[in-house]
Amino acid sequence: MKAKIAAIVRTSRSRADGLSVYHELSPDFYSASTKSFVGKVYAALGLENIADAADSAGTGFPQLSAEYIVAAGPDLIVLADTVCCGQKPSTVASRPGWDRISAVRTGSIVRIHDSIASRWGPRLVSFFRAMSAALARL
Repeated sequence: MKAKIAAIVRTSRSRADGLSVYHELSPDFYSASTKSFVGKVYAALGLENIADAADSAGTGFPQLSAEYIVAAGPDLIVLADTVCCGQKPSTVASRPGWDRISAVRTGSIVRIHDSIASRWGPRLVSFFRAMSAALARL
């Protein structure tokens, strides 16, 4: 598993240079900063996590606001609330003001099954692969 992840990171890291990510845990804008395990995945891939600046308490899971997310303008949006909350790219794109976000304009919104985004073990490789594929499309 470690070798597979290392190979994915090697091929993906240069693609992520200068790009930012918003990981959505729920439609009320809870996210995962680099203090969380999933946030460390984004850091390993070289992505800048927009939730980091909002996580002053260091919990790993800050609640952002729509205004904060729009202002941050992430290049990639990862929806980890597709099963629990029915979120999809079209619901994100229809949010007021979100049409100004780079990820929305370019269609860089990734749906990831909730269990892949939150249950680690062998699924971790699947998550890395999904993020690598998303970076390849940017």
